[in-house]
Amino acid sequence: MFIGRKNELNLLSQLIDSETSNIGVIYGRRRIGKSELIRKAFENKQVFIFEGLENRPKQEQIDSFIFQLSYMANQQFNSKKVTSWREAFILLYETLKNQPVHIVLDEFQWMANYRSEIVAELKMVWDLYISKIKSITLILCGSIASFMTTKVIKSNALYGRADLIIHLKGFLLSDTKKMLKNRGIDEIIDAQILLGGVPKYLDLIKDKTSIYRGLEELAFTETGYLTDEYDRIFVSHFGKNPEYERIIKTLAAKPYGLYRKQIAENAGVDLGGGLTLHLKNLEYAGFISSTTPFHKSFKSRLLKYRLSDAYLRFFFAFILPNMKRIKSGIQKSLFQQISQSSAFYNWMGRSFEYLCMDHAEKISELLGFSGIEFNFGPYFNSKTTDNKGFQVDILFDRKDNVITLCEAKYSINPTGVDVIKEVEQKVLILEKQFHRKTIQKVLISKSGATKDLLATGYFYQIITPDMFF
Repeated sequence: MFIGRKNELNLLSQLIDSETSNIGVIYGRRRIGKSELIRKAFENKQVFIFEGLENRPKQEQIDSFIFQLSYMANQQFNSKKVTSWREAFILLYETLKNQPVHIVLDEFQWMANYRSEIVAELKMVWDLYISKIKSITLILCGSIASFMTTKVIKSNALYGRADLIIHLKGFLLSDTKKMLKNRGIDEIIDAQILLGGVPKYLDLIKDKTSIYRGLEELAFTETGYLTDEYDRIFVSHFGKNPEYERIIKTLAAKPYGLYRKQIAENAGVDLGGGLTLHLKNLEYAGFISSTTPFHKSFKSRLLKYRLSDAYLRFFFAFILPNMKRIKSGIQKSLFQQISQSSAFYNWMGRSFEYLCMDHAEKISELLGFSGIEFNFGPYFNSKTTDNKGFQVDILFDRKDNVITLCEAKYSINPTGVDVIKEVEQKVLILEKQFHRKTIQKVLISKSGATKDLLATGYFYQIITPDMFF
């Protein structure tokens, strides 16, 4: 059963049903559901879907393209006569003249061998020939975001030519709940925290006896799907340059993020242009994210990076440190032991904050100011000899002169009155910096609040994550 993606399907439907010929680009990390989205969008439509071959040379890619074209068009072509992408696309055009269908080039970065040559040749054939056929949609889909953004979307050939661009991301809680039907609220929240709303991972775990037992099997056994997933989703992207892995490992060890200079020092990467490109490519891929304080311009030099991919955070925190024991196959119930440790509990607490950040739009709706213009983001300043540094991650700076400060707490038991002292320290710093604005205090607690905390009336509102559904 297909779940979610209503907005993406609506946009694709408008593109596909247009009377003109259009180009769409879809990209996102592996396992995120791009191919499923495409199949659903072209349901009951005539479409040729081509798929590239991973790590195969140009001529093999062309031969595979011609083979797929022959099968779908029910015609025989001599692939040995086709030695360039221009010839291959002309052959596609000759087929489409008599049999107009939509076109999807999936895993386009493999088809292109990560080079821009195919883009230039596709552009020429599209402009001169294929686009002249009425109502044809061309979709370019890929899982290597750096290639899809720099070599396709921003390429000289196709810059400004894409009529639709979709960066597909993980499910939010509302769709994760649909995926994990008949699961309790706590399991759904934990699955979202641990797996980041990635549809493939949720599909793998949905029929297990429990989310934690499923993770035991999938991530802590010798041949578990998630045990070696890091090699498939990260090393296959960036494995040729060890600096990428050093950056990821550095950020994994610092859950509250690092500045560029700190990354360079800790990862042993030159602070110059190479680091800038690495960070940009990792951010395009969705593995990391960057942010500036909510009151600063997005161009501010006060920029922090954090590891934002849930699976990678989980892998570096718990799978990789235990890989030797996992691969030995000797120790059983390893995740059961890990999940009872204070290190795991603290990690879940920080990851719960990430979950809340992902649901910022829903939080604004729950608090009744979604119709008011606002900036969302953290507030932080860098550490100096006179300043210890300070960071709050979930803040809304509203045009009605209110700053909404959200405190996120992951706990088994309801949050008690002790949280007031912690929040009040943050409020005092914010009031000093933004003395003309009202500071509105909100608690987001996995398990709600105690009667004593409710009785204080300290928080404007207390939100529980089941309200995100």
